[in-house]
Amino acid sequence: MVAWWLRAVSVFNVICVVAWVAWAWPRSAWLAIAGIALFMLAGRLWLGLQFWIMQTYKRRLGLSVAARGAVLKAWNAETQESARQFAWQIPWREWAVPDHLPANAQGRRGVVLVHGWLCNRAVWTQTMLQLRAQNIPYVAVSLPMLLHRIATARLTLDAAVRHLHTATGVAPLLVGHSMGGLVLRDWLRSQPPAGELVPHVVITIGSPHHGSPMAMCAMGTNVKEMRPGSRWLAQLRSDEAEGGSAFSRVRWHCVYSDCDNVVFPESTSQLANAETHLLAGYAHVQMLVAPQLWALIESQLPAPVRR
Repeated sequence: MVAWWLRAVSVFNVICVVAWVAWAWPRSAWLAIAGIALFMLAGRLWLGLQFWIMQTYKRRLGLSVAARGAVLKAWNAETQESARQFAWQIPWREWAVPDHLPANAQGRRGVVLVHGWLCNRAVWTQTMLQLRAQNIPYVAVSLPMLLHRIATARLTLDAAVRHLHTATGVAPLLVGHSMGGLVLRDWLRSQPPAGELVPHVVITIGSPHHGSPMAMCAMGTNVKEMRPGSRWLAQLRSDEAEGGSAFSRVRWHCVYSDCDNVVFPESTSQLANAETHLLAGYAHVQMLVAPQLWALIESQLPAPVRR
């Protein structure tokens, strides 16, 4: 769903550029070039605005902020990574790297990868290649949602977990980026505490566990659910607080950054009693390619088995 939407956006952008050049060039070559330059810089400027909002918001709360140099470096890296993901990987390479369920998967812990808002499984391309190289079983989902309720993803995630569990006989390691972390928590509250699918470990990366102010800048039901103080988040916490819940059986790892331009401040990415991991200087999407993240995922899995 997201792939086709981003493809349509890409085609629309090309049409707009061609139309602009056709109109502006006869009037002034410089005008046409200036329009193209502004178009190419639009994404970088939008990301820059996000970093400015992040820093301003944290200062107003009296919180520490990342150094200017670190923010500028993260801005540049996020511009490149976002362009790669949203202009190429997500719209055109969704299934370029398939799920991996080797014949010798039985008895081995696999990984279920869950993407975030306006993404699909292609955002995990580097992680999937790393898992495949180690012959680790994995399933990366593409959630059937654009602006739908977060609960819309529950059936797709459940099917993925069951599929991997059938292949391995072991509850998988669950890894979620951004909204994907909330999708994991929503699925977990639907599971019986002693259920065989309940994982031992869950890793969330830049997930708005307590909401993010950037959710005020977009529309959609799932966006409203990710706003600080939302009813959905309050109900989720209430359900998880029940004695013996599946949530309480999990060992949580929360990865966060001081330069996350989408989910901030840092405390919103952290759950109580979770093991926290700071990726200093990494932006929101850029965190997915951090070597430290792969080291964390690998540390929660048994030694790789040769093919």
